[in-house]
Amino acid sequence: MKALVFAAALGAFALPASAALETVHFTEYSVTFDNSTVLGGISFNSGGSGGSLGFGWTLSTSLVANDATIEFALPSFTLTANSGYTLSGDLSGFIGNLGYTEIGNGESGAWLAGAVSIDGSPLLPFYELLDRTEQLGGPQARSGYYSLGGSAPLGSFSSLVVSGLTLTLSASANAVVSSVGQGRLEVGFVAAPVPEPETYTLMLAGLGLISLATRRRMAR
Repeated sequence: MKALVFAAALGAFALPASAALETVHFTEYSVTFDNSTVLGGISFNSGGSGGSLGFGWTLSTSLVANDATIEFALPSFTLTANSGYTLSGDLSGFIGNLGYTEIGNGESGAWLAGAVSIDGSPLLPFYELLDRTEQLGGPQARSGYYSLGGSAPLGSFSSLVVSGLTLTLSASANAVVSSVGQGRLEVGFVAAPVPEPETYTLMLAGLGLISLATRRRMAR
């Protein structure tokens, strides 16, 4: 899985107030997102071992380019840890399962652009070409899919802002790109409970006892 690539910092960022914002609350985290895009509301969320969590959207089958270049706005969103929890990475992202078909000299392409801010850090823009996987190739017809996955080892964080996310599809005559009912945009991370103050006290007391026992053994 490739690392997420970001460009130079441009300044601090938050979602624009004019966006059609909706907030969904889960046990460990909340997501505020722009629901005015073609993808609408969050389509799924997931959980796994070790506190691994995720959420995302299903890409509509209407995402098709034929003899055109079309830019689709994807949801801008803010991910925040709920009270009593902390988030951590590797933070992962995936967009894909976008099928393509090219006949004769038809050509196609797909790319993703946007910007990211972690815990109020400066805005970091990114631009990525989607990876192309060819399943059927030949002089007369080619088909396969576009996808892009990446991760970033962020350590502990409390908020993530993703803004201006766009998917651009390009297809010449005799070429088509679509989600074929399998397209997904998803984000993954880990959430863990924040230890209560009593837990820290007990931990420090335990370390103190271990240190005392060690010193006594060394003094004998």
